[in-house]
Amino acid sequence: MKHTSHVSRRQILGSIGAIGMGAALPALAQAEFPNRPVRIVLGLPAGGAADIVIRALAQEMEKTLKQPVIVDNKPGGLYQIAVQAAASAPADGHTLLYVNASFVTVQAVQKKFDLTRQFQPLTLTGETPSVLVVNANSNFKTMKDLVDFGRARPNELSYGTLGVGTLEHLKTVQLTDAAGFEAKAIPYKGGPDMLNAVIAGDIHFTGVNVFSALPFIRSGKLRALAAMDSARIKALPDTPTIIEAGVNMSTTRIWSGFMVHPATPAPIAQRLFNELVAAMTSPEIVKKYAPLGIITTTSKSPEEFRNFITSEAAWMGAASKKIDLISN
Repeated sequence: MKHTSHVSRRQILGSIGAIGMGAALPALAQAEFPNRPVRIVLGLPAGGAADIVIRALAQEMEKTLKQPVIVDNKPGGLYQIAVQAAASAPADGHTLLYVNASFVTVQAVQKKFDLTRQFQPLTLTGETPSVLVVNANSNFKTMKDLVDFGRARPNELSYGTLGVGTLEHLKTVQLTDAAGFEAKAIPYKGGPDMLNAVIAGDIHFTGVNVFSALPFIRSGKLRALAAMDSARIKALPDTPTIIEAGVNMSTTRIWSGFMVHPATPAPIAQRLFNELVAAMTSPEIVKKYAPLGIITTTSKSPEEFRNFITSEAAWMGAASKKIDLISN
């Protein structure tokens, strides 16, 4: 027997009201955002380069967001701890994920996460050249000294990484391959740990962002052998580029940026994009970042940042296959 459903006028009006309220929710959410502290999930330890520069950025963002911006350090696990923490947060814009080039390398090699699928890209927020350093008391005075030792005594050299497949690992394997020697990779949780290991003599060398290394270079604890960049670093004008030092390899800068939950309402995501760009281009941040060797770069749009991440993942995946970090 056929049943007919009868819908009352009150039910119809109620449904129309609910639809109207639903349509108004994005605008309402935007008007109320943020209504509590904003959290930046940082997959690196406190006290490191990223931690210091992100805290400065957080302070700048607080001025216009009118809410505290808190840095939540979640190091380890090849960034998977941070990724999971951000992915499990509510999709309301109150949680941002800090990402950098090494995140994408881990994605390309380990395939444990997919940034552009799990998150919504917002913008680039800077680029930093890296530098190869050794202990200041080391016998390695030049890049040639290090290369000659590595060739003469295979696998006796060791260097620091943030784990298998990270940018630091990938670039150092490219370096040793181009220079014709082998070295052992030792994993650490962050840049400060790698630098302390070089200073303590636990490892022979490491490549790290110039901001982290500069204080130790200036204090005489570390020696810079080469800038891992296409041009000399302004803060280290006497340090040759890696190519000038005799190693013919591609160079890349350590970039950083921010992402949010993919279900974040569009108006809130746009607000966050605007806030980040405004903060990064503010005179205060430019003044703070410039002496540290950080280039304040932002994306023209979230889509541009998405395309950038996709292109980075492509070359990193190809490079890691080439050097047998992952199977073909």
